[in-house]
Amino acid sequence: MDSSQLNTAQPGSVSGNARVVLVTQSSSHAFWLASALGSDAEVIPVAGDLATLHTAISASGLGVVVVDFSAPVTEAAIALVGDLRASFPGVVIMGSGSASEPASMRAALRCGVAEFIDWDASEAEANAAIRHQMHARSQLPAAVALEPQAQGFSLPLLGARAGMGVTTLATHLAVMFQEMHAYDVRGSKNRKQVARPFGASQLPLEESAHAALLDLGLPARDGLLYLGIAGDFSFVDAVQNTRRLDATLIESAFAKHSTGTVTLAWPSDLGTLREVSPAAAAGVVSTLKSLLGVQVIDLGGMVQADFLAPLLRESGQGWVVCDQSLGGIVSTAQMLKELDAKGVNRGTLKLVLNRFNAQAGLPAKEVAQRLGLELLHVVPDRSTVLLSAASCGQLLSQSLRGDPYVTCVRSMARALLSGAVAADKVAAPASGVLGQWAKRWRRGE
Repeated sequence: MDSSQLNTAQPGSVSGNARVVLVTQSSSHAFWLASALGSDAEVIPVAGDLATLHTAISASGLGVVVVDFSAPVTEAAIALVGDLRASFPGVVIMGSGSASEPASMRAALRCGVAEFIDWDASEAEANAAIRHQMHARSQLPAAVALEPQAQGFSLPLLGARAGMGVTTLATHLAVMFQEMHAYDVRGSKNRKQVARPFGASQLPLEESAHAALLDLGLPARDGLLYLGIAGDFSFVDAVQNTRRLDATLIESAFAKHSTGTVTLAWPSDLGTLREVSPAAAAGVVSTLKSLLGVQVIDLGGMVQADFLAPLLRESGQGWVVCDQSLGGIVSTAQMLKELDAKGVNRGTLKLVLNRFNAQAGLPAKEVAQRLGLELLHVVPDRSTVLLSAASCGQLLSQSLRGDPYVTCVRSMARALLSGAVAADKVAAPASGVLGQWAKRWRRGE
Protein backbone atom coordinates (compact mmCIF):
# COMPACT_ATOMS: atom_id res chain seq x y z
CA MET A 1 0.00 0.00 0.00
CA ASP A 2 1.14 3.56 -0.58
CA SER A 3 1.96 6.16 2.05
CA SER A 4 -1.20 8.18 1.46
CA GLN A 5 -3.35 5.18 2.43
CA LEU A 6 -1.16 4.34 5.36
CA ASN A 7 -1.31 7.81 6.85
CA THR A 8 -5.07 7.48 7.34
CA ALA A 9 -4.38 5.38 10.46
CA GLN A 10 -5.80 7.04 13.56
CA PRO A 11 -2.87 7.62 15.89
CA GLY A 12 -4.78 8.13 19.12
CA SER A 13 -4.62 11.10 21.43
CA VAL A 14 -1.39 12.83 22.32
CA SER A 15 0.22 13.30 25.70
CA GLY A 16 2.99 15.85 25.93
CA ASN A 17 3.42 15.83 22.15
CA ALA A 18 5.34 12.52 22.36
CA ARG A 19 5.63 10.97 18.91
CA VAL A 20 6.51 7.47 17.73
CA VAL A 21 7.46 7.12 14.07
CA LEU A 22 6.45 3.69 12.77
CA VAL A 23 8.02 2.53 9.51
CA THR A 24 5.69 -0.12 8.12
CA GLN A 25 3.80 -1.21 5.02
CA SER A 26 0.94 -2.56 7.14
CA SER A 27 -2.02 -0.38 8.13
CA SER A 28 -3.12 -3.05 10.63
CA HIS A 29 0.23 -2.78 12.45
CA ALA A 30 -0.16 1.01 12.56
CA PHE A 31 -3.68 0.76 14.02
CA TRP A 32 -2.53 -1.88 16.54
CA LEU A 33 0.37 0.24 17.80
CA ALA A 34 -1.80 3.35 18.00
CA SER A 35 -4.27 1.39 20.10
CA ALA A 36 -1.45 0.04 22.28
CA LEU A 37 -0.08 3.51 23.02
CA GLY A 38 -3.45 5.24 23.38
CA SER A 39 -2.91 8.69 24.86
CA ASP A 40 0.72 8.02 25.80
CA ALA A 41 2.07 8.93 22.37
CA GLU A 42 1.04 9.75 18.83
CA VAL A 43 1.93 7.17 16.19
CA ILE A 44 3.22 8.62 12.92
CA PRO A 45 3.10 5.85 10.28
CA VAL A 46 5.49 6.14 7.34
CA ALA A 47 5.60 3.61 4.52
CA GLY A 48 9.35 3.82 4.01
CA ASP A 49 9.86 6.88 1.81
CA LEU A 50 13.17 8.28 3.02
CA ALA A 51 12.31 11.94 2.48
CA THR A 52 9.05 11.61 4.44
CA LEU A 53 10.77 9.56 7.10
CA HIS A 54 13.57 12.10 7.59
CA THR A 55 11.00 14.89 7.88
CA ALA A 56 9.05 12.94 10.49
CA ILE A 57 12.15 12.20 12.55
CA SER A 58 13.44 15.77 12.38
CA ALA A 59 10.18 17.25 13.72
CA SER A 60 10.02 18.10 17.42
CA GLY A 61 8.76 15.69 20.06
CA LEU A 62 10.20 12.48 18.67
CA GLY A 63 10.25 9.62 21.13
CA VAL A 64 11.47 6.58 19.21
CA VAL A 65 11.46 5.08 15.73
CA VAL A 66 9.93 1.62 15.30
CA VAL A 67 10.94 -0.26 12.14
CA ASP A 68 8.73 -3.13 10.99
CA PHE A 69 10.87 -6.13 9.97
CA SER A 70 7.92 -8.28 8.95
CA ALA A 71 8.10 -10.16 5.64
CA PRO A 72 8.26 -9.31 2.79
CA VAL A 73 10.16 -6.11 3.67
CA THR A 74 12.75 -7.60 6.04
CA GLU A 75 15.74 -6.86 3.79
CA ALA A 76 14.51 -3.33 3.12
CA ALA A 77 14.16 -2.77 6.88
CA ILE A 78 17.76 -3.89 7.44
CA ALA A 79 19.02 -1.36 4.88
CA LEU A 80 16.78 1.35 6.33
CA VAL A 81 18.22 0.91 9.83
CA GLY A 82 21.71 1.49 8.43
CA ASP A 83 20.55 4.69 6.75
CA LEU A 84 18.88 5.94 9.93
CA ARG A 85 21.97 5.30 12.04
CA ALA A 86 24.11 7.24 9.58
CA SER A 87 21.71 10.20 9.39
CA PHE A 88 20.46 10.29 13.00
CA PRO A 89 23.02 8.66 15.32
CA GLY A 90 21.14 9.66 18.46
CA VAL A 91 17.72 8.28 17.54
CA VAL A 92 16.46 5.24 19.46
CA ILE A 93 15.52 2.53 16.94
CA MET A 94 13.21 -0.31 17.95
CA GLY A 95 12.31 -3.30 15.83
CA SER A 96 9.00 -5.03 15.34
CA GLY A 97 7.79 -8.26 13.81
CA SER A 98 6.05 -11.46 14.60
CA ALA A 99 7.38 -14.30 16.72
CA SER A 100 5.80 -16.60 14.13
CA GLU A 101 8.35 -15.21 11.65
CA PRO A 102 11.70 -15.94 13.37
CA ALA A 103 13.61 -14.44 10.42
CA SER A 104 12.18 -10.98 11.11
CA MET A 105 13.11 -11.15 14.79
CA ARG A 106 16.65 -12.37 14.05
CA ALA A 107 17.13 -9.63 11.45
CA ALA A 108 16.03 -6.94 13.89
CA LEU A 109 18.24 -8.19 16.71
CA ARG A 110 21.26 -8.48 14.42
CA CYS A 111 20.75 -4.85 13.44
CA GLY A 112 21.13 -3.98 17.11
CA VAL A 113 17.67 -2.49 17.73
CA ALA A 114 17.09 -1.23 21.25
CA GLU A 115 14.10 -3.52 21.80
CA PHE A 116 11.74 -5.75 19.82
CA ILE A 117 7.94 -5.45 19.67
CA ASP A 118 6.05 -8.65 18.87
CA TRP A 119 2.89 -8.00 16.86
CA ASP A 120 1.46 -11.19 18.37
CA ALA A 121 2.07 -10.07 21.96
CA SER A 122 -0.24 -7.97 24.11
CA GLU A 123 -0.71 -4.24 23.60
CA ALA A 124 0.37 -3.70 27.21
CA GLU A 125 3.79 -5.24 26.47
CA ALA A 126 4.30 -2.96 23.46
CA ASN A 127 3.22 0.07 25.50
CA ALA A 128 5.64 -0.78 28.32
CA ALA A 129 8.56 -1.38 25.94
CA ILE A 130 8.10 1.92 24.10
CA ARG A 131 7.54 3.93 27.28
CA HIS A 132 10.72 2.41 28.73
CA GLN A 133 12.77 3.49 25.70
CA MET A 134 11.20 6.95 25.64
CA HIS A 135 11.96 7.42 29.33
CA ALA A 136 15.59 6.33 28.81
CA ARG A 137 15.94 8.76 25.91
CA SER A 138 14.44 11.60 27.92
CA GLN A 139 17.29 11.27 30.41
CA LEU A 140 19.84 12.20 27.71
CA PRO A 141 20.89 15.85 27.24
CA ALA A 142 18.97 17.41 24.38
CA ALA A 143 22.18 18.04 22.47
CA VAL A 144 22.96 14.32 22.52
CA ALA A 145 19.56 13.10 21.40
CA LEU A 146 19.31 14.24 17.79
CA GLU A 147 22.29 16.32 16.78
CA PRO A 148 24.77 14.36 14.66
CA GLN A 149 27.72 13.19 16.71
CA ALA A 150 31.30 13.70 15.67
CA GLN A 151 32.10 10.85 13.32
CA GLY A 152 35.30 9.02 12.64
CA PHE A 153 35.93 7.37 9.30
CA SER A 154 36.44 3.85 8.02
CA LEU A 155 38.85 2.72 5.34
CA PRO A 156 38.26 -0.71 3.76
CA LEU A 157 41.29 -2.33 2.11
CA LEU A 158 40.29 -4.85 -0.53
CA GLY A 159 42.41 -7.64 -1.95
CA ALA A 160 41.12 -10.07 -4.56
CA ARG A 161 43.23 -12.96 -3.29
CA ALA A 162 45.32 -13.92 -0.31
CA GLY A 163 48.97 -12.93 -0.39
CA MET A 164 48.58 -9.44 -1.89
CA GLY A 165 49.97 -7.76 1.24
CA VAL A 166 46.66 -6.30 2.40
CA THR A 167 47.00 -7.44 6.02
CA THR A 168 50.55 -6.12 6.32
CA LEU A 169 49.44 -2.74 4.98
CA ALA A 170 46.31 -2.63 7.14
CA THR A 171 48.16 -3.40 10.38
CA HIS A 172 50.82 -0.76 9.68
CA LEU A 173 48.21 1.87 8.78
CA ALA A 174 46.09 1.22 11.89
CA VAL A 175 49.09 1.43 14.20
CA MET A 176 50.34 4.55 12.40
CA PHE A 177 47.01 6.31 13.01
CA GLN A 178 47.07 5.36 16.69
CA GLU A 179 50.63 6.66 17.06
CA MET A 180 49.59 9.91 15.39
CA HIS A 181 46.79 10.24 17.90
CA ALA A 182 49.18 9.58 20.80
CA TYR A 183 51.47 12.26 19.39
CA ASP A 184 48.53 14.65 19.20
CA VAL A 185 47.58 13.97 22.83
CA ARG A 186 51.14 14.50 24.05
CA GLY A 187 51.35 17.76 22.14
CA SER A 188 48.09 18.93 23.72
CA LYS A 189 49.37 18.10 27.21
CA ASN A 190 52.63 19.93 26.62
CA ARG A 191 50.71 23.03 25.59
CA LYS A 192 48.42 22.58 28.62
CA GLN A 193 45.35 22.62 26.41
CA VAL A 194 42.42 20.28 26.50
CA ALA A 195 41.81 18.79 23.08
CA ARG A 196 38.45 17.29 22.16
CA PRO A 197 38.81 13.61 21.30
CA PHE A 198 38.16 12.99 17.67
CA GLY A 199 35.62 10.34 16.76
CA ALA A 200 33.41 10.51 19.84
CA SER A 201 32.91 12.75 22.80
CA GLN A 202 32.07 9.68 24.93
CA LEU A 203 35.70 8.57 25.22
CA PRO A 204 38.12 9.98 27.79
CA LEU A 205 40.89 11.73 25.87
CA GLU A 206 43.97 10.07 27.35
CA GLU A 207 42.57 6.63 28.05
CA SER A 208 40.70 5.78 24.86
CA ALA A 209 41.80 4.11 21.67
CA HIS A 210 41.17 6.08 18.51
CA ALA A 211 42.35 3.71 15.80
CA ALA A 212 41.08 0.20 15.19
CA LEU A 213 42.01 -2.68 12.94
CA LEU A 214 39.02 -4.70 11.80
CA ASP A 215 40.71 -7.95 10.83
CA LEU A 216 38.09 -9.33 8.45
CA GLY A 217 40.32 -10.77 5.76
CA LEU A 218 41.06 -14.36 4.86
CA PRO A 219 42.94 -16.34 6.05
CA ALA A 220 41.28 -15.28 9.28
CA ARG A 221 43.01 -13.53 12.19
CA ASP A 222 46.32 -12.92 10.40
CA GLY A 223 46.20 -9.29 11.52
CA LEU A 224 46.13 -10.36 15.16
CA LEU A 225 49.04 -12.68 14.43
CA TYR A 226 51.12 -9.85 12.95
CA LEU A 227 50.36 -7.65 15.96
CA GLY A 228 51.20 -10.44 18.37
CA ILE A 229 47.89 -10.35 20.23
CA ALA A 230 44.94 -12.66 20.81
CA GLY A 231 41.33 -11.59 20.97
CA ASP A 232 38.45 -13.53 22.51
CA PHE A 233 35.79 -10.92 21.66
CA SER A 234 35.17 -11.33 17.93
CA PHE A 235 33.46 -9.41 15.16
CA VAL A 236 30.59 -11.88 15.36
CA ASP A 237 30.23 -10.98 19.05
CA ALA A 238 30.16 -7.30 18.08
CA VAL A 239 27.39 -7.96 15.54
CA GLN A 240 25.34 -9.80 18.14
CA ASN A 241 25.87 -6.99 20.65
CA THR A 242 25.70 -3.94 18.40
CA ARG A 243 23.35 -2.06 20.70
CA ARG A 244 25.77 -2.60 23.59
CA LEU A 245 28.79 -1.20 21.75
CA ASP A 246 30.13 1.71 23.73
CA ALA A 247 33.41 3.06 25.10
CA THR A 248 33.33 0.70 28.08
CA LEU A 249 32.91 -2.40 25.91
CA ILE A 250 35.71 -1.29 23.60
CA GLU A 251 38.08 -0.73 26.51
CA SER A 252 37.19 -3.96 28.28
CA ALA A 253 36.54 -6.47 25.49
CA PHE A 254 38.46 -5.46 22.37
CA ALA A 255 41.99 -6.84 22.04
CA LYS A 256 44.57 -4.06 22.17
CA HIS A 257 48.06 -3.65 20.70
CA SER A 258 50.86 -2.14 22.78
CA THR A 259 50.37 1.18 20.94
CA GLY A 260 46.72 1.31 22.03
CA THR A 261 45.33 0.24 18.66
CA VAL A 262 42.20 -1.84 19.24
CA THR A 263 41.33 -4.84 17.12
CA LEU A 264 38.31 -6.84 16.16
CA ALA A 265 38.70 -10.05 14.16
CA TRP A 266 36.76 -13.05 12.95
CA PRO A 267 36.35 -15.80 15.55
CA SER A 268 38.51 -18.90 15.42
CA ASP A 269 35.42 -20.93 14.48
CA LEU A 270 34.67 -19.67 10.98
CA GLY A 271 31.40 -21.58 10.99
CA THR A 272 29.82 -18.67 12.86
CA LEU A 273 30.44 -16.30 9.95
CA ARG A 274 27.13 -17.40 8.46
CA GLU A 275 25.45 -15.58 11.34
CA VAL A 276 26.79 -12.22 10.11
CA SER A 277 24.66 -10.55 7.45
CA PRO A 278 26.28 -7.91 5.22
CA ALA A 279 23.93 -5.24 6.60
CA ALA A 280 24.74 -6.20 10.19
CA ALA A 281 28.48 -5.97 9.46
CA ALA A 282 27.99 -2.50 8.00
CA GLY A 283 25.93 -1.62 11.07
CA VAL A 284 28.86 -2.40 13.37
CA VAL A 285 31.14 -0.19 11.28
CA SER A 286 28.54 2.59 11.43
CA THR A 287 28.25 2.31 15.22
CA LEU A 288 32.02 2.31 15.71
CA LYS A 289 32.29 5.54 13.71
CA SER A 290 30.82 7.39 16.68
CA LEU A 291 33.15 5.63 19.11
CA LEU A 292 36.48 5.61 17.28
CA GLY A 293 38.41 7.96 15.07
CA VAL A 294 39.69 5.57 12.40
CA GLN A 295 38.77 2.06 11.38
CA VAL A 296 41.13 0.31 9.00
CA ILE A 297 39.23 -2.69 7.65
CA ASP A 298 41.32 -5.55 6.30
CA LEU A 299 39.23 -7.35 3.66
CA GLY A 300 42.10 -9.07 1.87
CA GLY A 301 40.95 -12.38 0.40
CA MET A 302 37.30 -11.61 1.19
CA VAL A 303 35.85 -11.37 -2.32
CA GLN A 304 32.12 -11.95 -1.75
CA ALA A 305 30.59 -8.87 -3.37
CA ASP A 306 27.40 -9.24 -1.30
CA PHE A 307 29.47 -8.78 1.86
CA LEU A 308 31.79 -6.07 0.52
CA ALA A 309 29.19 -3.78 -1.07
CA PRO A 310 27.40 -2.61 2.13
CA LEU A 311 30.74 -2.01 3.88
CA LEU A 312 31.97 0.08 0.97
CA ARG A 313 28.76 2.10 0.86
CA GLU A 314 28.91 2.69 4.62
CA SER A 315 32.54 3.82 4.38
CA GLY A 316 32.09 5.90 1.25
CA GLN A 317 35.54 4.86 0.05
CA GLY A 318 37.82 1.88 -0.42
CA TRP A 319 41.37 1.05 -1.39
CA VAL A 320 41.91 -1.80 -3.82
CA VAL A 321 45.30 -3.36 -3.11
CA CYS A 322 46.90 -5.19 -6.03
CA ASP A 323 50.39 -6.20 -7.09
CA GLN A 324 51.98 -6.56 -10.54
CA SER A 325 51.33 -10.27 -10.88
CA LEU A 326 49.11 -11.51 -13.68
CA GLY A 327 46.99 -13.51 -11.24
CA GLY A 328 46.56 -10.51 -8.99
CA ILE A 329 45.46 -8.22 -11.83
CA VAL A 330 43.01 -10.77 -13.31
CA SER A 331 41.50 -11.57 -9.89
CA THR A 332 41.16 -7.88 -9.06
CA ALA A 333 39.43 -7.15 -12.37
CA GLN A 334 36.92 -9.93 -11.67
CA MET A 335 36.26 -8.62 -8.15
CA LEU A 336 35.65 -5.12 -9.49
CA LYS A 337 33.24 -6.48 -12.09
CA GLU A 338 31.22 -8.20 -9.36
CA LEU A 339 31.18 -5.03 -7.25
CA ASP A 340 29.93 -3.09 -10.28
CA ALA A 341 27.03 -5.54 -10.51
CA LYS A 342 26.18 -4.78 -6.87
CA GLY A 343 25.94 -1.06 -7.59
CA VAL A 344 29.23 0.00 -5.97
CA ASN A 345 30.40 3.30 -7.43
CA ARG A 346 33.84 2.56 -8.87
CA GLY A 347 34.71 6.21 -8.45
CA THR A 348 34.85 5.64 -4.66
CA LEU A 349 37.57 3.00 -5.12
CA LYS A 350 41.25 3.85 -5.52
CA LEU A 351 44.18 1.63 -6.47
CA VAL A 352 47.12 0.97 -4.19
CA LEU A 353 49.78 -0.87 -6.19
CA ASN A 354 51.66 -2.96 -3.66
CA ARG A 355 55.14 -4.49 -3.76
CA PHE A 356 56.00 -2.46 -6.83
CA ASN A 357 59.23 -3.26 -8.67
CA ALA A 358 60.09 -0.80 -11.43
CA GLN A 359 62.36 -3.41 -13.03
CA ALA A 360 59.66 -6.04 -13.43
CA GLY A 361 56.00 -6.33 -14.31
CA LEU A 362 53.66 -3.75 -15.79
CA PRO A 363 54.18 -0.04 -15.10
CA ALA A 364 51.96 1.32 -12.33
CA LYS A 365 49.87 3.51 -14.62
CA GLU A 366 49.20 0.63 -16.99
CA VAL A 367 47.93 -1.56 -14.14
CA ALA A 368 45.59 1.25 -13.09
CA GLN A 369 44.33 1.65 -16.66
CA ARG A 370 43.65 -2.05 -17.03
CA LEU A 371 41.66 -2.07 -13.80
CA GLY A 372 39.83 1.18 -14.53
CA LEU A 373 40.88 2.72 -11.22
CA GLU A 374 42.58 5.92 -10.17
CA LEU A 375 46.14 5.19 -9.03
CA LEU A 376 46.44 6.54 -5.49
CA HIS A 377 49.64 5.08 -4.03
CA VAL A 378 52.57 2.97 -5.20
CA VAL A 379 54.14 0.93 -2.40
CA PRO A 380 57.75 -0.25 -2.87
CA ASP A 381 58.61 -3.94 -2.66
CA ARG A 382 60.17 -4.44 0.78
CA SER A 383 59.23 -8.08 1.24
CA THR A 384 62.56 -9.11 2.76
CA VAL A 385 62.70 -6.50 5.52
CA LEU A 386 58.98 -6.94 6.26
CA LEU A 387 59.52 -10.67 6.67
CA SER A 388 62.53 -10.04 8.88
CA ALA A 389 60.56 -7.72 11.16
CA ALA A 390 57.62 -10.14 11.33
CA SER A 391 59.99 -12.96 12.27
CA CYS A 392 61.03 -10.86 15.26
CA GLY A 393 57.41 -10.29 16.25
CA GLN A 394 57.45 -6.62 15.22
CA LEU A 395 55.97 -4.31 12.65
CA LEU A 396 58.52 -2.71 10.37
CA SER A 397 57.42 0.68 11.65
CA GLN A 398 58.63 -0.37 15.10
CA SER A 399 62.05 -1.64 14.01
CA LEU A 400 62.99 0.56 11.01
CA ARG A 401 61.00 3.76 11.11
CA GLY A 402 62.99 5.24 8.24
CA ASP A 403 62.44 2.32 5.86
CA PRO A 404 60.88 3.25 2.48
CA TYR A 405 57.83 1.09 3.25
CA VAL A 406 57.20 2.88 6.54
CA THR A 407 57.75 6.26 4.91
CA CYS A 408 55.17 5.32 2.27
CA VAL A 409 52.60 4.24 4.86
CA ARG A 410 53.18 7.47 6.78
CA SER A 411 52.53 9.49 3.64
CA MET A 412 49.31 7.54 3.08
CA ALA A 413 48.11 8.43 6.56
CA ARG A 414 49.01 12.09 6.07
CA ALA A 415 47.20 12.17 2.73
CA LEU A 416 44.06 10.77 4.37
CA LEU A 417 44.24 13.42 7.06
CA SER A 418 44.76 16.15 4.48
CA GLY A 419 41.68 14.87 2.67
CA ALA A 420 39.78 15.16 5.94
CA VAL A 421 40.80 18.82 6.11
CA ALA A 422 39.06 19.52 2.82
CA ALA A 423 35.98 17.54 3.89
CA ASP A 424 35.83 19.38 7.21
CA LYS A 425 35.98 22.77 5.48
CA VAL A 426 32.97 21.81 3.37
CA ALA A 427 30.93 19.86 5.93
CA ALA A 428 31.76 20.96 9.46
CA PRO A 429 34.67 23.34 10.01
CA ALA A 430 34.29 23.24 13.79
CA SER A 431 34.65 19.46 14.06
CA GLY A 432 37.86 18.99 12.09
CA VAL A 433 40.03 17.19 14.61
CA LEU A 434 41.42 15.14 11.74
CA GLY A 435 42.33 18.44 10.19
CA GLN A 436 44.16 19.46 13.36
CA TRP A 437 46.28 16.33 13.09
CA ALA A 438 47.16 17.03 9.49
CA LYS A 439 48.11 20.64 10.18
CA ARG A 440 50.41 19.62 13.02
CA TRP A 441 52.11 17.00 10.90
CA ARG A 442 52.67 19.53 8.12
CA ARG A 443 54.19 21.99 10.64
CA GLY A 444 56.38 19.20 12.00
CA GLU A 445 55.15 19.65 15.58
